[in-house]
Amino acid sequence: MSDSEFFREVDEAVRHEQYKRLWDRYGLFAIIGAGLIITGVAGYKGWSYWSEKQAGDAGAQFTQALTLAKAGEAAKAREAFTQLAEKGPTGYRVLAKFQLAAAEAKAGETDKAVADYDALSNDASVDEILKGYATIQAATLKIGNADYVEMERRLKTVTEGTSPWRFSARELLGLSAYKHDNMPEAEKQFTALAGDESTPSNMRERADMMLALIAGAMKAPAAAAN
Repeated sequence: MSDSEFFREVDEAVRHEQYKRLWDRYGLFAIIGAGLIITGVAGYKGWSYWSEKQAGDAGAQFTQALTLAKAGEAAKAREAFTQLAEKGPTGYRVLAKFQLAAAEAKAGETDKAVADYDALSNDASVDEILKGYATIQAATLKIGNADYVEMERRLKTVTEGTSPWRFSARELLGLSAYKHDNMPEAEKQFTALAGDESTPSNMRERADMMLALIAGAMKAPAAAAN
């Protein structure tokens, strides 16, 4: 046996003895630790499978509810959306709540629909874009009986900054001002829309039309006075 082989065997024996001592002292804990790691991995895999299955089941349920709604089965559709809104995964829960609010608005239950949209717009778990959409929907339902001050309060969060809903918010504010004969404010809102190159073209066309109506409305009192 060469010296190198001898020293290697001694080294292995020493390490083996060290490992044995470590096992005698910590072996049980090592087994438990390994078990916890395996359990953790299995738990994660199980949770991933459960989440995917839940999302798949919720997607199928959501699609079925939409089909029922399109077929005129309003009661059955509402029941399905209600189940999703209460027990579905977060994403589908939010979408189901939007569908329920829309169904209420369609059925003439305006106050309930507004309350539901308001709840969505104030829900911290809802995506910012969807919160803005809920704000616009609630304001659209309120435009018939809310004064301009309320409309301005409702739409404040989406008229400022770069919200993708700022154009719709300005249009609603302009319409509210026009409805309440506040022509200077209506003119301000529609002028801002018409002059902004990022305003959608169809909305810019409506703004130009409203500016023409506003100009006529503002000239009428002057003409009557003369």
